[in-house]
Amino acid sequence: MEKTVRIVEQSELLQRKYTDKNTGEEKVINCVQFKLTDGIDTFIGEITGERAVNCPKYDKNYFYQVQCTMVVRGWNSQQTGEQKQATTIYIERINVK
Repeated sequence: MEKTVRIVEQSELLQRKYTDKNTGEEKVINCVQFKLTDGIDTFIGEITGERAVNCPKYDKNYFYQVQCTMVVRGWNSQQTGEQKQATTIYIERINVK
């Protein structure tokens, strides 16, 4: 997906713990989260890994062209046992428009 957006909010560098499915080992991933708007829709996207560590603070007064990948993952709720899904938007590129 490619969109022209404004940045509403940008988080500081965050670290999230997760369990590697292959090894069962607990790991940490770095990310910076963004609240973005195209003037109609508002959505959350994130930059992860080493790119997050080196992510600059973006100016909220500019329009940016973002290229994103959306990933849907499913899991079973521990409370109800029902199948749930979540969509995560990963920002691949962000450039001043």
